[in-house]
Amino acid sequence: MFSDIQVLVNPMDLEIFKERLMHFGMNSRILSDNIQREFDQQVIHRYLRLKTSSYSWNNYHSLEDVYQWMSDIAAKYPKLIKLKDIGKTIEGREILAMNIHRPGSKRKVIIDAAMHGNEWITAEFVTYLANELVKADKAMSSKLRRVAHKYNWFLIPVANPDGYVYSMKNDRLWRNNRHIENNNTIGVDLNRNFDYSFCTQGANKEPSKDYFCGSKDFSEPESRAIADFVRIHRKDLYFYISLHAYGQKILIPYSDRVKHVENFGELENYGKQAILKMYKVNGVKYGIGTIYDSFGYRISGDSASWVKKNHKVKYVLTMLLRDNGTYGHALPANQILPTCEETLVGITEILTARHRRVAPCIPKRYKNFSLIRGIPVNEAHLSFFNNLSALYNVNYWRLPGLVHRPIEFIIAPTNREDFVRTADKAGVYYSTLIEDVQKALDMQTVKSYIRRNMESFDWRSFFRLQDIYAWLWDLETQYPEVMQVKTIGKSVEKRDILAVNIEHKTGRAKPKPKVIVEGGIHAREWISQAFVTYFLYQILTAVESNNTLRIIAETYQWHFIPVLNPDGYDYTHNTDRMHRKNMNHVDLNRNFGIAFGTVGVSGKKSSEIYCGPHAFSEPESKAMADFVHANSRDLMFYLAFHAYGQYMILPYTHLKVHLENYDEVHEMGVMAASRIAARYGTQYEVGTAYDTVGYMTSGVSGCWVKKTFNVPYVMTFEMRDQGQHGFALPPKQILPTCKETMDGIISLLMHKKGKLKDQVLPKTDSGDMIFINHVVFHLVLIKMFIY
Repeated sequence: MFSDIQVLVNPMDLEIFKERLMHFGMNSRILSDNIQREFDQQVIHRYLRLKTSSYSWNNYHSLEDVYQWMSDIAAKYPKLIKLKDIGKTIEGREILAMNIHRPGSKRKVIIDAAMHGNEWITAEFVTYLANELVKADKAMSSKLRRVAHKYNWFLIPVANPDGYVYSMKNDRLWRNNRHIENNNTIGVDLNRNFDYSFCTQGANKEPSKDYFCGSKDFSEPESRAIADFVRIHRKDLYFYISLHAYGQKILIPYSDRVKHVENFGELENYGKQAILKMYKVNGVKYGIGTIYDSFGYRISGDSASWVKKNHKVKYVLTMLLRDNGTYGHALPANQILPTCEETLVGITEILTARHRRVAPCIPKRYKNFSLIRGIPVNEAHLSFFNNLSALYNVNYWRLPGLVHRPIEFIIAPTNREDFVRTADKAGVYYSTLIEDVQKALDMQTVKSYIRRNMESFDWRSFFRLQDIYAWLWDLETQYPEVMQVKTIGKSVEKRDILAVNIEHKTGRAKPKPKVIVEGGIHAREWISQAFVTYFLYQILTAVESNNTLRIIAETYQWHFIPVLNPDGYDYTHNTDRMHRKNMNHVDLNRNFGIAFGTVGVSGKKSSEIYCGPHAFSEPESKAMADFVHANSRDLMFYLAFHAYGQYMILPYTHLKVHLENYDEVHEMGVMAASRIAARYGTQYEVGTAYDTVGYMTSGVSGCWVKKTFNVPYVMTFEMRDQGQHGFALPPKQILPTCKETMDGIISLLMHKKGKLKDQVLPKTDSGDMIFINHVVFHLVLIKMFIY
């Protein structure tokens, strides 16, 4: 589900096909009204024998010319190139492999292509790659020169020669080999014929069906030849890359798995580096993941999974080359060279990424660190707690404020005894909330989201950045008329900062008032990111109910930023759970342009409240400011979510006095706090930062929004809890926190209830939602293209 589909339709069936689409409410568009015309433009160019320079990548080539060029270039560079016949096909054709070997290169790379007869672009790329490797000494790219010398290359341009020839001469869309079954040539899908979970997923045992896997694994001479070739060269085999088309994806094993296993993360990291480099060549975007991540289905019997599983090859990938379906297998000849250029950049990037010296990332552990709460009862005690960071390098979870206001911090076991002795001598009040912080953090289970399985994203565990983003993209696909995901900027480490826009169509002529919801500005406050995803999902699906939430959802135009600090959030998962700031060490909620640097901040990078060199110095705060500015017209609410303390903090955080419509917003907050308490008894305080947490601070996002754009209702929520767990909030409290906070939000947003209750709820059609597919019409026959 939730993926585009392209099909070919026979002209005789076109009208009834359109009628069926209309009946099921499915959108479609015609990409080509005559697919044969597209095929006819895929010019097959004749190669002039012995003139290797006449072989260009502006046209496609027959098998005869591919093999002739391979023979000619091998003859031209006999010390560099060796050709080998690695096996014979069903029809007796040679399967040729080319070995490009320079002295000293030991580590091996195997690349195969055209395992499916209709994937012509893959064969063109492998010949292009061979040509570039041969001439690498004169190449401008230092990476190409490096990989050409470092590796021993084995290239198989056409793994399925019979299918390739048949595709050129008889049936352009022929995919299989030329296997004969019961006197009929039906062919076997070679990339379902390897001995890996044979014929269990995405394959058929019936010869008449698509993706016929064969009578048994390695039943076909072509798959056996490739398998034998890999076995022979398995020693020092570092990379196996299988090329297919189309889809613009880098696929990571295993093809039959939903979960990510073995060195998936490493392959994904290197693949992402390659994708970025490829994009810079021609602006073509590739995706990355398992086949299930990318397309939502699973397959078995593929070569890549077999190589990785059986020969323990560490770096195995499948690359689906251009395009994304606009032309598909009818890719025009003028796209051959651009495809080759960007793919070469991608492969060289993957091969060189392996050997960058990266220090191992060892997550910081807080084993036997203690979470301590202190209560200063006089100024001397308050001074004692203010000096703890300098004395014992503590990490404050709740900063010192006023006398009688609680302070929480974690302290290393090596400093604990000295702290206790000094505190007892000074007569300060303290208690231990958590004996071993690491044990509490380990209880914060992190779950993986399964792409397109919406139920797998719940609020009973925390989720990583990539899972949150994948879920948002899937939601957008499921609700395309209501929800849009856009990138509003890049982080320090060039991650996307995503905004989600939701607007339910009600036929209202006037613009709706807007609500902006900010989450995750402080990385370690995981409940913030969790709640904002919950919040947006409630608004998105509210029209399915007939309650107050539906009224609110339809009254406003919604803008959510679930993770404003993506670098920091990712860092808390991988390196240091207690990281608060962005990757320039700036506290983003001290970096906005209001009373910048005046109170409650530090000018030292080492400080948790370092405000940065100047207002909006950081790409994250600048992106947020630009986004608010662009949506400032009709902006009624700005809500920011943090943790912890159970406060609703009102502007202005840098002042003690109450200004503007403070009394009105305070009354709204008190009512919201009452609604929150009604569910589980959770108690909130409402007031300015000075009134609640007992200190002032400057450069805060909400205060800047209110002052700059005169937004009437601005509030910062500090959610659960009051320090018993702090940032180590157990997963079992995620959903209760979300539910009670949502109660408070509904109370706030119904402040204008007098205006809202006169609105009539629009009528909706009954029945289940039908997902809208994008279907492509072609005029030959119905056929699905699946790797």
